[in-house]
Amino acid sequence: MKITTFNNMKGLIHGNDPMRIGCDRGGVLKIGNTEIKIPAGAEAIMPIVCNGCTGSFGATFTDESGKVYTLEKVTLMAGRITPPHQSAVEFMGLNCRLDEAEKECEELREEIRQLRNIFDTNSLNFLIN
Repeated sequence: MKITTFNNMKGLIHGNDPMRIGCDRGGVLKIGNTEIKIPAGAEAIMPIVCNGCTGSFGATFTDESGKVYTLEKVTLMAGRITPPHQSAVEFMGLNCRLDEAEKECEELREEIRQLRNIFDTNSLNFLIN
C-alpha cells in the first residue's frame, strides 16, 4: 500500500499489498487507535490494525513537519487494509494532476512578478542589465 497526500491536506491509501505501506515523506499513520511509523521513501511492515477488526475506520497521516493529512476512510478486513474503490484511485490521479498544475501555475506567477518588477520599476532597466 502507498499513502498519497495532496496540497489540500487530504490523502489516500491505495495499492494491493496489505502487508507493507510506504509514503514519499516520513511520518505517522493513524488508523483508529493504531499508530504506525513510516520512514520517508521506504516501506514499513503493516501490522494488524484495530485489533483485527473489520469495517471502515478514519485515518490520518502526520508528516515529520507536523502537517496532518486527513485520509479517505480505510476499509479493514480482519485488520488488514483492503484496496480502495477504483473511482477513489481515479480521483487520486486527478488530484495529483491538479497539484502539479497548481505548482506550475505558482511558478509562472512568480516569473511574471519578477518580469513586472523589472519592466515597471525602470523601463530602461532591461537595457542596462
